[in-house]
Amino acid sequence: MILLQRFPANVDLTPITQALWQHKMPHRVRFVESEQQLWLQDSAQHGAAQTLMQQVLQGNAGEEPAHSILSDQVNSSFMGAAALSLAHAKAWFRLTPITLLVFLVAVLVALFSQLGTDLQAVAWLSFFPLVLDTQAYLVNGFEHLWQQPWRLISPMLLHFGWLHMVFNLLWWLDLGRRIEHQSKLLLVALLLVTSLAANVAQAWQEASLFGGLSGVIYGLLGYIWVIDRYNAPRYHLPQSILIFMLLWLLLGVSGLFSALGFGAMANMAHLGGLVAGVVWAFLHTLLWRIRSNNR
Repeated sequence: MILLQRFPANVDLTPITQALWQHKMPHRVRFVESEQQLWLQDSAQHGAAQTLMQQVLQGNAGEEPAHSILSDQVNSSFMGAAALSLAHAKAWFRLTPITLLVFLVAVLVALFSQLGTDLQAVAWLSFFPLVLDTQAYLVNGFEHLWQQPWRLISPMLLHFGWLHMVFNLLWWLDLGRRIEHQSKLLLVALLLVTSLAANVAQAWQEASLFGGLSGVIYGLLGYIWVIDRYNAPRYHLPQSILIFMLLWLLLGVSGLFSALGFGAMANMAHLGGLVAGVVWAFLHTLLWRIRSNNR
């Protein structure tokens, strides 16, 4: 890979990255301290990519051009560390608002539900309605979903324990931002589809109290793997992460974690999310190839 250009952290690179992908120029955006680095995969495309990038920047000249933002970055290079950190945080919110919004909502739900120990709070978001009488019990069946359709999605926000929440949210931040840098709409669609598939798969297996973003995470993982495997790489997920997560899935399915006293895992949710992400990626790949052949 070859470094194409450095940009301030607050520059929206979406127009540039979209233009590069349209011209079949694989690339990657990296955050390094207070700046973004645009790397080009094929050094032979460097000249063409530079020309294309300049055309995009000049085309945006009428709407607070990137050039003026770059100048501001030079002038602000002597700012203190606190100001740079604030700018970096604002850039994160601007570039990955969906990833950060889901992160914050999940944290708020964890606090509100006391990490799943407050059953009255959990009852609003669980897949199966939770009735609190002299003892708590779940209402089986799927009929309630006609009146309460949010329960198809809402369990992804529930987490039971700090380890459960931290593990899921760290993976969400990493995988979610990779996809959101390419398309915000795609991330929203994947979030809804993989969450739906994960929750329905787990509920179909048994009526139980479950929750967490892990089904979505496996869905994003499956999507990223297939897209980078059968298309020009754009997410650049390390192979070691894929192997680790698949091994973790297999260990969960094997029942080893339960035998060791770590509690039951929602294995069907993991599998359901993974299958949904993989299927979506294959359909996406097929659509791209059909469009490419029709040109």
